[in-house]
Order: sequence, then structure tokens, then C-alpha cells
Amino acid sequence: MSPAAPRDEVRLPWLGEAQQLDSLREQVAWFNRLRLVVAACVVWLTAVASHVLGLLASPWPLYGLGGLLLAIDGVYILAYPRLLRWSVGAVRRHVYLQIAVDLSILTALLHWTGGVTNPLALFYLFHAFIAAMVLSVSAAVAVAAASLVLLVALGSAERYGWIAHHPLPVGLVELHRIQPLGFWLLLFAYVVTLAFSIYFVAVVLARLRANERQLVRLGRHFAQSEKLASLGTLAAGISHEINNPLGVMRNKVQILRYRAQDGETGERLLADLDTIDKHLSRVAQITAGLLQFAREQPFELRPIEVPALLREAADLVRVPFRTAQVELVCDPAVPLQVALLGSANHLLQVLINILLNAKDASAPGAAVRLYAEASTAELALVVQDHGTGIPAEVLDKVFDPFFTTKDVDKGTGLGLAISHGIVERHRGRIEVDSEVGRGTTFRVVLPLQAGEPGA
Repeated sequence: MSPAAPRDEVRLPWLGEAQQLDSLREQVAWFNRLRLVVAACVVWLTAVASHVLGLLASPWPLYGLGGLLLAIDGVYILAYPRLLRWSVGAVRRHVYLQIAVDLSILTALLHWTGGVTNPLALFYLFHAFIAAMVLSVSAAVAVAAASLVLLVALGSAERYGWIAHHPLPVGLVELHRIQPLGFWLLLFAYVVTLAFSIYFVAVVLARLRANERQLVRLGRHFAQSEKLASLGTLAAGISHEINNPLGVMRNKVQILRYRAQDGETGERLLADLDTIDKHLSRVAQITAGLLQFAREQPFELRPIEVPALLREAADLVRVPFRTAQVELVCDPAVPLQVALLGSANHLLQVLINILLNAKDASAPGAAVRLYAEASTAELALVVQDHGTGIPAEVLDKVFDPFFTTKDVDKGTGLGLAISHGIVERHRGRIEVDSEVGRGTTFRVVLPLQAGEPGA
């Protein structure tokens, strides 16, 4: 199994803990896959060197080390699901432990294959690179320092006869014939190689982090701009929604004034006050929903009440749907008892983007449905319209940034692109099924909380 290349993320202080955990877990999974390949290579190279080339007098110590590496990695892979419940600090300590064990096994492998005279001693570099990619540059420096300590200790112990030296008969430098100055120059070459390698890795990672910071800032600006554009669409019809209760309250206040002047008391006055209070609550609910939607909030995964999310999305778009004479049918019931973790405000933005697109694609008198589907592992938030549909030739472009089939003054082409990014951050996906002239169905598919049954 070939290990997939890791992402360019390291420990990013501007991301939340959830994002740092996701990044670290992905890197640990890649590290585990890479170790499987290394263990297989150790066994294969040992077999070739011993049974084909005749370079090793006894291959069994190397076979044992290869098997040990494979067994340890098997334990790591079996224990990987437990990382889902660990904090960032605990996962980082786990990575340090993995690197420490790997460095020890590498030192033992070198001891049985020529020690510091074996050019594969430069494999210590790889662990410094891995530490830089998975943890931080300071971690890479610490790993490099530990590698040098192990290399110097191994070379000194073999050079001065404290432990046996096992040279390879391939014309490498004979350790016992090296003068002290030559021995220390050899170690100095390793030090310089490590130092320059870490420097270049640090420079590359610093540039990657700077570019990613810039991309994150731009992404946030685009997302907030698209949200404000949607908010403008929602607010355009809110005045009518608010004017109705305000008119009722104005009339009730006038009636109360007359009744107070006439000396009336009791239940009739209280009934009018109850009516005013009810309409005030309605106005407060509308404005609170708009303010909540407009506010930029951090991406944090928290338990979500799915029916409340669907009702809030439907309430926010009710007026533009009414203005367009398109019926919105919202069924907030969820068929199964589910445990969904997500960022409610971000998912609300996704639903509003899709609902407004469905409204724009629907003719007056048509209907749009908003409902949920659930299974034991996933939850789907579904928006179904019977509008114009999306042509097959552009269906695979609907999530591309700035792609839109609307007029220039009616769409930016960012809504679905941003929605796609939000759903991906939830480890979900958006499925689209469309047929020209018959309508479109968007399904926002989200994974349910780990360890919680869907039924």
C-alpha cells in the first residue's frame, strides 16, 4: 500500500483546536502508512543483501528489527481510533513517541549494517522532515539534535570498541582505520547536512504557512461578503414582515389609551397587552435571526438540533419566497434520533444559499421542499425544487468559484463554492441531482457523531 502524500498543514495557531486535531490525525495516519512501507523495505533489502548479494553474515537481527517495526506499527494502527478522543497535546506527544521509537530502531538497524559508515545514516534526516511537517520546525530541531546524539553515540561506541562493529563488505570506509580527526569530520558532515536540510524545510514551511494564512483571510472575506449579499436579499422583504406586527401594536396602543381614559381595567386591557407582547416577540425573533445570521462566528463543532436549524432557515427565507410567489414547504421532523456535530451558523448559510437558488430557479406557483433524511451513519439536509433544472454540461461546474448562470447583477458565483467548502469542513459532501425542465435536488450529506447510533 503506497502512502498518500500528507497535506502541507503543520500546527496552525490561527485554526481552532478541532481543525488542528483533524490535521494532526491525518498526518499520523499518513505516518503509519509510511512505516508499513519502510518495514516491508527493511525485510526485502535484508533478504536481497543476505541471500542474493551475500553481504550479511547473519540476517536474523535485521529480520527481527523489521518484524518489530511492523508489529509496533500494527499497534499504532489499532490504537488510531482512540486518537479521535484525544486533545491536540496528547496527539502531539503520541507523534513524539512514534519518532523516538523509530529513531531507536533506525540506530539498531545501522549498528548491524556498518554503523556511521553506512550512507543510510542520512535516513535520520527523514524523521526531522516528518517532525517539521507534522509538528513544527522547533520539533524538527529537537529530533535532529536527538538524531545526532544517537549517531555520535553509535559511532563512538563502535570506533572505540565498546560494542561490536559490523562492517559491510562493499568497500565502505573501515571504521577502525579512520583517524580521530577523520572520524569527527565524518560526523561534522552529518551535522552540516542536517542543519542545511532543516533550514530549507523551515523556509518552505514558513512560506506555506504565510500563503495559507492569506488564503484563509481571503476565504473568510469572500464567505462574509456572500453572506451579506444573501442578507440583503433577506432584508429586502423583512420590512413588510415587521410592519405588520408594528401596525397591530400601534393600533392596540391607541385603543389602550382610549380605554385608560375611559377608566377601563381588568381582562380587556390585559388581553391587549398580551397581543402587543406577542407581536413584540415576533419582531424580536425576526431581527434576532437576521443578526445571528449576519454575525461572523468561529467554526466550532457543537451538537445541533436539526429541526430547529431547518425551521430557522425556512423562517429567514420566507419573505423572499412569498415575494417570488414560490411556496416553501418545510418539514423539520427528522426520521431517526440523530447526534449531529456541526457549526449551526455555517450550515445555516449553506441552506440559505441553496434555498435562494431554488427560489430563483422556480416559477411563480411552484413549490420548494426542505426536509431531512437520516441513516445510521449520515444525515442529509435536502432542498428539492421543480424549477428549470441544471444542464448536464454545466452540472460539474456549479461548485466552481465565480461560476454562475444568473445575470451579472443577480449572482456572484460564490454561494455554492463557499457552501461546498463549509460542508467539506464538516467532513461531508453535497450531492446534486438535476434534470432540465423538471427541477433540482441538493442533498447536504453530513456524518453523524462518532460513537452515537443513528437509531
